[in-house]
Amino acid sequence: MKNKQQVRSLLNALFLLGFIAAFIVYFALPDNRTPFLIIAAASIVVKTADYIIRFFVKDRKPKPFDD
Repeated sequence: MKNKQQVRSLLNALFLLGFIAAFIVYFALPDNRTPFLIIAAASIVVKTADYIIRFFVKDRKPKPFDD
């Protein structure tokens, strides 16, 4: 990972888009909840990945003379 914060920002943006899509699908398809559940589950997986990166991936500190 080149930059931990950039990856986390991307994952958060994907989560928010998934949440909005799930919200719209929930009300647009009241008879069929399967698409809503799939989109919501995918959004939760993305948020879980963000959580794992935040707490378990260490920031790499550059070495003093590393170019």
